[in-house]
Amino acid sequence: MKKIVLAGGSGQLGELLVQAFAKKNIQCVILTRQTTASTDPAICYVYWDGVQIGDWKEELEDADVLINLSGKSIQCRFNKENKRKLETSRVQPTQLLGQALMGLKNPPRLWINFSGISIFGGKDGIHDESSLDFGDDFLANLTKIWEKTFTTVTAPAQTHKVILRVSPVLMNNSGMFASLKPIVKWGLGGQVANGKQYVSWIHQRDFVKLVLWIIKQENPAPIYHACSPYPVSNALFMKAFRQNLNQPIGLPLPTIMAKVGAIVKGVDSSLLLQSVAASTKASLDEGFKFKYPYIQQAIQQLLKST
Repeated sequence: MKKIVLAGGSGQLGELLVQAFAKKNIQCVILTRQTTASTDPAICYVYWDGVQIGDWKEELEDADVLINLSGKSIQCRFNKENKRKLETSRVQPTQLLGQALMGLKNPPRLWINFSGISIFGGKDGIHDESSLDFGDDFLANLTKIWEKTFTTVTAPAQTHKVILRVSPVLMNNSGMFASLKPIVKWGLGGQVANGKQYVSWIHQRDFVKLVLWIIKQENPAPIYHACSPYPVSNALFMKAFRQNLNQPIGLPLPTIMAKVGAIVKGVDSSLLLQSVAASTKASLDEGFKFKYPYIQQAIQQLLKST
């Protein structure tokens, strides 16, 4: 493999992928607003603003794969200003990358554009890649706009486009798993509200494994879900966490306290209270095998490795 370019790849998921690629001696170019020096010859950071064409465009020439992870974190309050930033930070870079690709002699053979399972936010049932039963709240509509931008943007005929809808990735040292671990240890890891809302998730190793698997496919599907085939209720998720930490106590978090806590943390309460039930079928049908498909074994492995 020649080279992988990651637009907006300096965040947690980008770093996870870059480290995995570098271990396989794959050259990685990270397009980022932050100029960063690298001590690894396989990793290069290149400045871009995600707004206009610049010298970074040359990094796309002869690249094998482009992965677009650009987008402001949803860990914020959904006020008018943040809603604008959340949309712009997703739509604008996607349009810009399409424009850049059209000016290349040898564009990438594959363009993976990240998206989110939040497109199903608040909907009943469990949704795989074939489902069109999308939600209608802010995050669902934001995701629909982002995906429409990607599917309609013009790209070279030889560049295959794939949407990757990513669920919360359970990681050792950051994200949802890392923030919940001390809470559960302190005996505060009970269910949130009635505990019936679904939690979709994926182990960090399966996330990396899935991206590498998609890259290797000669004719990948247009949409994949980066999530375990087996989402669980919030109550079962927290129970598995407590069991793996040998913590018999888990004080529940009532709805009103979840809303208050969200205000204190500066996030939208829907991130705690809304059900987002996504599964995957496309990857399984094509032969992908999860190493950690079940929440018990996923949490157990993460706790052993921390």
